[in-house]
Amino acid sequence: MTSSVAGPKYRPARIQTLTADQEIVLKQVWAYFFKYFGYPLDIDKSDLPFKECFIASTSTQHFDESHTLHPLIYVPTRTAASITSRKTTGSTRSRRSMFSGRRRRKSESFSVEGVKPPRSRLPHNSKRMVQIQTQSSFERYVPVDVASDEFYYTYAHHYKRAFEYSDDYKNLVDADGQYIGSVEEETSSQVDELEEDGDMAGSVYSLETFVTAASSFTDEMPVHKPKKNPSIKAPKRAVYNLYNGGRIKPPGKFPHPSFITMKINNKITVQPVDQFKRTMNMHHTVRHDRSLLSCFRRYEIQSIHTALNTLLRHDLLDNFVLRFIRARKWDTEKAIAMLTKTLDWRINEFPADNWVMEGDAPSYLKGINQGFVKNFTKEKSWIKGRDKNNNPIFTFQARKHLTTDASVKQNQRYAVVMIEWARLILKDVSESVDTFTILFDLTGFSLKNADYSTIKFLADCLEAHYPETLGFILIHNAPWIFASVWNIIKHWIDPLVAEKIHFTKDLNELTRFIDIKAIPDYLGGQDPTRGRYPIPTARDAFPPKRKDAEYIRLMKERDQLYCRFYETTKKWIESTNPAISELYLKDKLALDIELAKNYVLLDPYIRNPGLYDRDGTLTMSI
Repeated sequence: MTSSVAGPKYRPARIQTLTADQEIVLKQVWAYFFKYFGYPLDIDKSDLPFKECFIASTSTQHFDESHTLHPLIYVPTRTAASITSRKTTGSTRSRRSMFSGRRRRKSESFSVEGVKPPRSRLPHNSKRMVQIQTQSSFERYVPVDVASDEFYYTYAHHYKRAFEYSDDYKNLVDADGQYIGSVEEETSSQVDELEEDGDMAGSVYSLETFVTAASSFTDEMPVHKPKKNPSIKAPKRAVYNLYNGGRIKPPGKFPHPSFITMKINNKITVQPVDQFKRTMNMHHTVRHDRSLLSCFRRYEIQSIHTALNTLLRHDLLDNFVLRFIRARKWDTEKAIAMLTKTLDWRINEFPADNWVMEGDAPSYLKGINQGFVKNFTKEKSWIKGRDKNNNPIFTFQARKHLTTDASVKQNQRYAVVMIEWARLILKDVSESVDTFTILFDLTGFSLKNADYSTIKFLADCLEAHYPETLGFILIHNAPWIFASVWNIIKHWIDPLVAEKIHFTKDLNELTRFIDIKAIPDYLGGQDPTRGRYPIPTARDAFPPKRKDAEYIRLMKERDQLYCRFYETTKKWIESTNPAISELYLKDKLALDIELAKNYVLLDPYIRNPGLYDRDGTLTMSI
């Protein structure tokens, strides 16, 4: 589709540039997750596997390829994929087929744009097909200006995702919902004390991340009941009608996020009401369905839901989901299995969100995680410059990496934090830059630099948990001794990743990917700068901004944006009319962007300055 927001051309198969078949797969993926999480969706689960049950939007049906941004360069060099391919015998036949042409099976012969057809025929009594046939002409566009109580309750109370459940809210707001402000008054003196004695334990800056809003799914939030005033009598014949989403007529008359229509003494008035308090004791049953796919039965629903709502930064949630769909070649079930595995990984195995919010400063200042810190102080890597496809370049000097410097776990933490920092440098919205290039400089490499455990972890991590984030992987100036290392590690590399690996041996080959001005001068380029590690100070152990009334507003706004995004996604999935679906798709993209803007404003409240904040490489914007 063509973005309604002014900006650059976008890369293919993003939310802004979907074809009809691609949009249907994205609808299908979201539909499965809605049923799994228990969000309302008026499509029977028996219809979910069939793409005929989803309607593409007008713009995707008339997709115009001129609106997409294709890579500026294509390098037909010998890649790692060609090097890792082997004879097509036995178990290796399937691997080979991913790099060479093969005859399509009959069931694939009518696939379009890489999207596979459903595995079986649609039942003749499909409820969804009846909806499409009977409702398409009568469907009405009702934008979600305010989240309905049903969606808000599921998100805010059932999953306890509302900001009001977080420790931050309890520390910053009193029983009457008023901002206390004590944090702002005490911060300066405590930071000064920290700079003097290095004691970080007493800081008023607790490292609050989005995870804390859903850290417990069993604790009940205390309800503060107002005291009754006997002098005030309740109005007679009061009738309450809870607002249930959609546009209020006339538009814009009541800007508050939730309302109660009250009929008192035959007079109707509309009064603003706190949606959190109003829906706290709402009688609504959330029906999960773990039986839809086998992958749903492997994980805890709350963990998956929490991870999906904490990973988003200033990128677009739909584009994050599309990474996994593209990585699994538009196979719906495989993409969902891959995504749920990653979401569980982020919560229960590698707390990537917590690590990137904490950064490197606390470990450096406390003298803990020494292996993790040593990776920075050796100045072995840096992010600087862009390749010829406008991707940020992550340069790694292998000769500075020694297996004795850090444990496997410390190196893994370093790798995850670096990838998460690279995500922050990407510009998904404004520039359609959502991949980065890795330059492995093997000048001076020896066997003492061959860290097999970390290499295997990085290969698995980029393939399984950060798919479609790589532009190129350039292995530069590899000595002959690297051949023995490569013979081992090439078997760990996924074919999709291997296709992006290129070996370069001199400046001339390197300039096919990177302009000479962005290549370090010690490699023959014109960039005299190197990666330097700005030593963190005590103030870098805290987010730059003190949590205040604006922080509270932004967090509450984020809850409402998520609820509106999900409810708009529901309407987009259910739509039976291409023109109406198009309107919801535009609304969905707008809310995607609003969530990204909201994070940019929240970032200085919740994330400690990292290496690239301190050296000026990273400036948060969309």
